[in-house]
Amino acid sequence: MISRKVFLKSVAGAAALVGLGGGTASAVRRLRGGVCYDTGVLHAAGDPLSRVRWSRQQLEREIALIANDLRCPSITAFGTDLGRLAETTDAALRHGLQVFVQPRLYDHPQEEILTHLAEAARTAERKRRGDNIKFVTGCEHFLFTPGIVPGDTFLERLENMASIPEAEWPAIVRRFREFMGRAVEVARREFGGRITYGAAAGADALWTDWSLFDIVGLDYYAHFAADAEYTTDLDKYRRWNKPLMILEFGCCTFTGAAAAGGMGWDIVDYEADPPVIKPGFVRDEREQAEHVARMLRVFGTQPDVEGAHLYSVITPDSPHHPTCRDRDYDMASYSLLRTMRERFDDENSPYRLEPKRSFYAFQRFNR
Repeated sequence: MISRKVFLKSVAGAAALVGLGGGTASAVRRLRGGVCYDTGVLHAAGDPLSRVRWSRQQLEREIALIANDLRCPSITAFGTDLGRLAETTDAALRHGLQVFVQPRLYDHPQEEILTHLAEAARTAERKRRGDNIKFVTGCEHFLFTPGIVPGDTFLERLENMASIPEAEWPAIVRRFREFMGRAVEVARREFGGRITYGAAAGADALWTDWSLFDIVGLDYYAHFAADAEYTTDLDKYRRWNKPLMILEFGCCTFTGAAAAGGMGWDIVDYEADPPVIKPGFVRDEREQAEHVARMLRVFGTQPDVEGAHLYSVITPDSPHHPTCRDRDYDMASYSLLRTMRERFDDENSPYRLEPKRSFYAFQRFNR
């Protein structure tokens, strides 16, 4: 699998090819962290959602935990099943949370993705009162939507990124912008509130025409030694004079996860049966907790950052195994809570949640 470093290097030149630059920032203010809530994502047609087990009672408990225990002001609710997205939005609004609604449909034809986006936007608009709901026009479409980067699946597209000739990047950026123009048109037609997009910082965030949006939305997994480097890095997105929203940040639960960033999930060998954690990785809740606290502090010093959502509060499809390191899939999760299944190998098994060190670090920041 391509590394995060190679991935970012492979797309860095595309921004220069289309003439994108940076900006400036100043001042300091405080914010409270929010979280992402995964309702389940559909990859290939016919496959189950990534989150198999679902119930209204469970949803209510987990949203209450987000609002009351973590004291979050807002969430990003993302997923494929529009009924689940609507249920989650309703539950969050009842608890006084602002909601960023983000439909996700991976590896489907572009027309199907746009139809799905339109229906999600219509539903969100019916529930919107003022600015309590923002609409997110999908997530990292250059990877998850066919027809932009070569490859039939997002994993193929991810692998292909490192070998795309420089001469092909302008056409990729053009195809991306054409699709995003259509996505914005659909969203604006169906939704009357503020819209944004879940762009990968360092990749399609640099290609996006943010003049089409109300908020610059970033999936932000950059890792720097000095805090001041984050301000410099975020300057690239300030040229649009729009508020910034960190729609995703965080790291997994092993030593070295902070530097691995958005590729931390790749420590699992999915070709093994059953999948196993690759050799050489050590569970490390302390590193995750310290990184979460650090990033909340960093984002809180950026005057134009409207909010920051940790990815993700829970990850039911990556359960913790307390005695078998090779199958402790929670090491490859970004969650604040361990998922403890009654039946470890049953994706539909009832589960309980246990706080990790990162949960308490996040909780302390918000209080």
